[in-house]
Amino acid sequence: MRMSIRLFGATALSVAAFAPVALAQDMTTATFGGTTIWVGGGVQFLDLPDIKFTGKGDPDNFHRQKNSDFSEYGGAVGGGIETALGFLGGYRMSGGVKGFFANAEDDDRTRCQAPPGDCIVVDPTGVLARGATLVTKTDRDVDYWGGQVEAKFWSPNTVQVKPNLYRNDYFIIGADVRGIDQNNKLRGHSLAGTDVFTYKETLDTTYVGGYIGLGGEYNLGFLKTGPLMERFGLRTFINARAGLYNADTDYDGRFAFNFFDFNSKLSKSSDDLAFIGTISLETRKQLGPRTSLSLWTDYEYISSVPKMRYADGDGRPTRIDDEGAFAARTMLRLNISFGGEPSSAPDYNEPLK
Repeated sequence: MRMSIRLFGATALSVAAFAPVALAQDMTTATFGGTTIWVGGGVQFLDLPDIKFTGKGDPDNFHRQKNSDFSEYGGAVGGGIETALGFLGGYRMSGGVKGFFANAEDDDRTRCQAPPGDCIVVDPTGVLARGATLVTKTDRDVDYWGGQVEAKFWSPNTVQVKPNLYRNDYFIIGADVRGIDQNNKLRGHSLAGTDVFTYKETLDTTYVGGYIGLGGEYNLGFLKTGPLMERFGLRTFINARAGLYNADTDYDGRFAFNFFDFNSKLSKSSDDLAFIGTISLETRKQLGPRTSLSLWTDYEYISSVPKMRYADGDGRPTRIDDEGAFAARTMLRLNISFGGEPSSAPDYNEPLK
């Protein structure tokens, strides 16, 4: 099931296979008679739950140390296709498929020195060891990916008017699959250099669900920056989406004490209901009759991202918990229109008077 979901997400990216990306943050959009194809890349920000694995204190009453504080930037790529589908109920309708892939990495070090208390290590199955010193290095490698299929219902009015504050142009309904796949590795040694433990885990969550939304143009004329943006020929757009998802999480952990012969492995899974909300902001500059340049940012909130609660060595087992997380993607996009007037993505004229 997970493999088929990833193949679905990869299909959304396949439209980019034959189009080279010139710059890390450059995106190109081309419209052919009502069909829009875009490919490109940008920067991804991910803020994920902490890893708290090692501890300090009395073996019967210790506090967990923060081994990883993950708020990192990484690269992102994406691609999509949207095409006009005609009219439905008086609305101009378009359908599209799009997807993205991003990666972010991080490493942290945590030190522990006794007294007071002991340095505590508990493997995920509950075996506890303690010592006088411990230095733990944590490496995290996170893939964030997704693919969406959506329909847009555009306003039947093809004449754009300048919004006083906001002008709604379309409504959205879509199906979505995305994943957050974590590969985490912790390695601990004493201050004398003796290897103490090695721990590796995979923590993969796949979200499958649907969303609704709307989008249009807004006007900042009531702010001091509004007239300045209009003077430079800039227009601003917003897109908001909200959806419910089934969050399927798989955990696999492998642990070894290196100073005596002990190895363990543990696997767990969980299902949860997650909410994902996204707000997309675009600032666009018209370059010619058929071209414009956009700065596009997606801000995402995910209500349920896995956070491991490890065994405490006193009967409480390892379990999968959850916590909210935040993500953002920013990219530059070059929009190019070809052929007749594209009903799925209207031409963007100079700022409206």
